[in-house]
Amino acid sequence: MKTTGTYDHYFRYDEITALVKKYAQEYADYCRLSSLGKTREGRDIWLLEITDPSTGTYEDKPGFAVTANIHAGEVTGNCCAMYFLDVIFSNLQEEPVAGLLKNNTVYCVPRISPDGSELYLTSPVMLRSVPAMYPFEEPMPGVQPEDLDGDGVIRQMRVKDPNGAFKVCPEDPRIMVRRGPDETEGEFYSVYSEGTVLDYDPDEELRSAPTLYGNDLNRNFPISWAPENRQSGAGSYALSNPESQAMAAFMNDHRNLCTILHFHTMGGQYLYPPGYKSAKEAEKEDMQIYRLIGKMATEETGYPCWNVRDEYMGKIEGEILGLMDDFAYYAMGLVNYTCECWNLDFRAGFDYICPNREKTEEELTDQLKKRLAWVDEHNGGSGFLNWTAFDHPQLGKVEIGGFDYKAVIQNAPPAYIREEAEKHTRFLLREMKTLPHLELRDVKAEAVAESHYRIEAMLVNTGFLPTYVTKEAVKTGRADEIVCELSGAEIVQGKAKEKIGHLGGWWSKARYAGAMGADTAKHAPVQKKLVWIVSGKPGDGVTLCCGCAKAGKAKETIILA
Repeated sequence: MKTTGTYDHYFRYDEITALVKKYAQEYADYCRLSSLGKTREGRDIWLLEITDPSTGTYEDKPGFAVTANIHAGEVTGNCCAMYFLDVIFSNLQEEPVAGLLKNNTVYCVPRISPDGSELYLTSPVMLRSVPAMYPFEEPMPGVQPEDLDGDGVIRQMRVKDPNGAFKVCPEDPRIMVRRGPDETEGEFYSVYSEGTVLDYDPDEELRSAPTLYGNDLNRNFPISWAPENRQSGAGSYALSNPESQAMAAFMNDHRNLCTILHFHTMGGQYLYPPGYKSAKEAEKEDMQIYRLIGKMATEETGYPCWNVRDEYMGKIEGEILGLMDDFAYYAMGLVNYTCECWNLDFRAGFDYICPNREKTEEELTDQLKKRLAWVDEHNGGSGFLNWTAFDHPQLGKVEIGGFDYKAVIQNAPPAYIREEAEKHTRFLLREMKTLPHLELRDVKAEAVAESHYRIEAMLVNTGFLPTYVTKEAVKTGRADEIVCELSGAEIVQGKAKEKIGHLGGWWSKARYAGAMGADTAKHAPVQKKLVWIVSGKPGDGVTLCCGCAKAGKAKETIILA
């Protein structure tokens, strides 16, 4: 697929703004740009909408959304969203893009947290989502992260401590490993973030300070929301942040939305809800759909597709509450995945662990060794600083070193951004083909008596997904029924406007059963025959229009003869 952009850096807010405005100006017939809202610092949360106008309006087609950067530092995800937009606009007249835009509307929010990402990209600071003090209103005592040596990176700081819990790894002195229970002789260390100590007292044991910016937009959504004492980063109340408010409003206001892909980093997985409870408690049909579409993601990217609660969290104690993923599924009825872009460990040869669990001491050491080997061999050593003596203004002699977390662990190094983005775009283009789509077939009018005609048509959902998208959407009332409307003639039999329920997707027709293998299973109907008797005269035009928010509209005019 053609592209025109350069993907050797992470995008700043002004560059994103310039690009989306350029698209909106140069391709005004195909897209429109708007702001979902303003951040605390006054930046726009951009929304770009794209479709082929020759086949209908934005709202009259199934919606497919891509979002990125709900977490400020996960800027590789934003690069993937920008690459996806580049592919769309560079191939408007080429397949598969041209065909996809005839049937669907694309929505893209390339950076949900522009304030946080701007701070992340212009300073050594690391933060979760937004640069607002939380949960404390002022910095708390302890080691506060700071770039002491002026290299632009906040790394680690090791301090000699006879009561320290770490020692230098005998096989690789760059690695710190845990001191054995019976080790009483030797040189031991405590390890902290590089930084200075707020309220330093030489007689008190050092401790790490709580983070300054602990608010997590992806813990701030209403489904399963719980306060800070139960869910770290939750915010003072559900949707307490303008960014999360904007995203919730976007999903609520676009009833044609069917699917969303949320770009995050890191980890190298595709994740699907639920996150706050087991998938065994969710709608079975929906979980089957998640696994089938997720299999395509694995085919294109090599990344496994896991359920958040059962596999991603697995046997690790704890819970994840207030997720946008769970809100999108349980409140909005959408199929939605979180794509955790970039996985240094996977590239370095450290295997995935599923269901997730705490790593053993040996596994953690092996993980660090493999990361270092990859950095040495594939990134020219860039991304790790050997332990270097530093004269700390409070602690005296310490050593600073370790990984550049931002540039090799949390995000793809610049040389790998394009490769990462390209494979996810391949999946996105395939996933768009799964959306429901209504078509009218075998439409005809037959004279049955003087001035009376029988009009017949077959309405078909040609999509993989059903017209309601998920069972959860039906339960929550987010799945609008198909409405069929006939106009242009007096109706003798039948209704001028009628709700006819939903049509299934063809995914449900296939199963493997018994000794013969393939079997077309009992399934919800994917088509419905429509019949009216109308009164009219030869040459009259009768218009049939059938549609629902998530499956689009099918329209045809029949000339009576």
